[in-house]
Amino acid sequence: MSMLDRYVGRIAAGAFGAGLLFFTFLMVVLDLLGNITRYVNHASKLGLSGVDFALFLLGYYAKFLPVLVTMVAPFVTVIAGMLTVARLQGANEVVPMLCTGRSTRRVLRPVLTMGVLAALGMGACWQWIVPQVGGSLMEANLMLNEGRSSQRNLVLETGEAVRTGLFAREYQPAERTMQGVAMLRLDERRQEPPTLVRAERASFDAQRGDWQLERGVEITPAGERDLGWLGRPDLTPQVLLQRGREQVEPESQSYSELLETIAARPNQVSVRMALHRHLAAPLANVILLLLALPFAVSFERRTRIGRLLVAIGLCAGFTLANLACQSFGEHGFLHPVVAAWLPTVVFGALGTVLWGGLRT
Repeated sequence: MSMLDRYVGRIAAGAFGAGLLFFTFLMVVLDLLGNITRYVNHASKLGLSGVDFALFLLGYYAKFLPVLVTMVAPFVTVIAGMLTVARLQGANEVVPMLCTGRSTRRVLRPVLTMGVLAALGMGACWQWIVPQVGGSLMEANLMLNEGRSSQRNLVLETGEAVRTGLFAREYQPAERTMQGVAMLRLDERRQEPPTLVRAERASFDAQRGDWQLERGVEITPAGERDLGWLGRPDLTPQVLLQRGREQVEPESQSYSELLETIAARPNQVSVRMALHRHLAAPLANVILLLLALPFAVSFERRTRIGRLLVAIGLCAGFTLANLACQSFGEHGFLHPVVAAWLPTVVFGALGTVLWGGLRT
């Protein structure tokens, strides 16, 4: 990178950092103001004191920050890009850069690189950071939004050739215990008869990494036998919190977890669509820049406001198209792949044309 690239890159990075702090703070404040009454009522129902409740909220929003970053990153990226261009044009620095022999696209390349890095950061956050806090975040959601510390009617399906279905009448995340446990195991690869495991209670033993059963019994066509352990160390308490829900919450699952959920629930449209949304959403960081930057760069003062409004309209149209296609996909009017990728393909092609036709 040359000196001019580093100069433009520093301006873009500063605008991105300031925008990210502002939007995350705004989202936290709006969520808190809109739900504080319900949060307080549920906290009092659970017996939390004022200090404990304040500390609990601090921990909850700290864990919620990675999810917020994946939600606001594309909007922060495009705003940072437009602020960078406005800063350069306000200081009359674009024309001297062009006089060095650079094209407008070459001048804006650090801004576009910021969009690529933001897209990679979103993908990395979804894959490695969000799943680490997803389990405790869902536990906090149960307490704040539903006023209870247990998850009822837990259902979890895993495996392809060896399929397993786990049901628990009630799951206590804090105590790591399940009540009313039933697990059906079917090995289609070996064509073995199904096996049913039932227990009144199951407690997770962290040292052994497995669930200890109370009054556990294994039922097969050959008969019944007592069983002391569930034999599923992969079903950790965090996995049960993240995936043992009837409605899948994609914001708390990684790409690999969504692939496993699709294998276990192949007919659930929302899971397949969530995976493709996870793949398409990071590209919005680049697409919004391709749509906005050609209109942000203007050398005629009279047309700047009009071009800025057109850029905002295109970005808003991309967002509305995403929301509409998501709704159509969830209700079965569009195939999940089409619903997730259609706005990205259409507006991505339009952005590429606009970027290619940028005045130099």
